[in-house]
Amino acid sequence: MNVYAILFYLREEHNHHEHSEDCGCGHNHESHNHRDNYDIVATIKSLGPWANFMPDSYLVKSEFTAKEITEKLQKFIQTGDLLFVSKIDKDDVSSLTPEVENWILS
Repeated sequence: MNVYAILFYLREEHNHHEHSEDCGCGHNHESHNHRDNYDIVATIKSLGPWANFMPDSYLVKSEFTAKEITEKLQKFIQTGDLLFVSKIDKDDVSSLTPEVENWILS
């Protein structure tokens, strides 16, 4: 079983509103809606044992290839979103968080 790093970014949706409304973004002309990442995270967790090591970043132990993982997650990706999937080399891994390295090597 291989270990994969899966990192994603779902862009915020912008909705225009009246200039008198302030969403806290520093501009008075747009509101920001964070997209729900429930479906992409649930799919990642279904691939095998997983660890959420940074925001929107997962490690997964899986029999799938990076390409197959990308294909499974692609349906949740829209224009402007980012997705990166890469196999981790257990013989060349380093982390300032020992638990991350230990999880990869276990």
